[in-house]
Amino acid sequence: MTKARGREELLARRRAQSPAERAESAHAIAMHALAVPLVGRARRVACYLSMDSEPGTGPLIAALHERGVEVVVPISLPDHSLDWVVHEPAAPVVVTGLGIPEPEGPRLGADALRTCSVVIVPALAVDHAGHRLGRGAGYYDRALADVTVPLCALVFAHELLPEVPHEPHDVPVQMAVTPSGLFRVPS
Repeated sequence: MTKARGREELLARRRAQSPAERAESAHAIAMHALAVPLVGRARRVACYLSMDSEPGTGPLIAALHERGVEVVVPISLPDHSLDWVVHEPAAPVVVTGLGIPEPEGPRLGADALRTCSVVIVPALAVDHAGHRLGRGAGYYDRALADVTVPLCALVFAHELLPEVPHEPHDVPVQMAVTPSGLFRVPS
C-alpha cells in the first residue's frame, strides 16, 4: 500500500460511517483513553478538535475538563507548523479551509507540548510498530520532532494495522486508542 492509496481507502471508509457510529466510537475512545493512568492522572494534555470523519475527541476533552485537566489544542500556522492554545469550552471555534476546527485564544508557542503529560494526535492508521499514517501535510511530524512526552493516536479499530508505509521523518507514537481499547507499541 502506498501512502496516497492508503489515505484514500481509509478516508472513504471513515466517510461511510454513520454519525451514530462515530458518536458511539467517540464515547468508547474517551473511556479507554481516560483509563490510561498517564491520561487519567495528567494535569495538562495536548489533544485536537476532531473533524467530522475522525474519531471524535469531544467526549474525551469534556471528560478531561471535568477532571480539572488543562487541554491544549493546535492552531495551524501559514508556514505549515502548529502553535497551541488552551482549550476553553466556550471559546469561539473557526473551521479552517482544510476543515479543521480551531479555537481562538492566546498562543502558547511550540514549547507548550513539553509541559504536557501526553500528546494525543490524529491519525488515519497506526501500525504495530507505532508508525502513524497522517493526512500528508506534515504538521504533526514537524511539531513532534523534538517532543519527548508519550504520543497517543486515536483511530478506529480497523485502522490499527500490521504495517503502514512510513518515511524516516515520520514520528511514531507509543500507543493508540480505538473504540475497542488501548494498544501499546511494544518497546
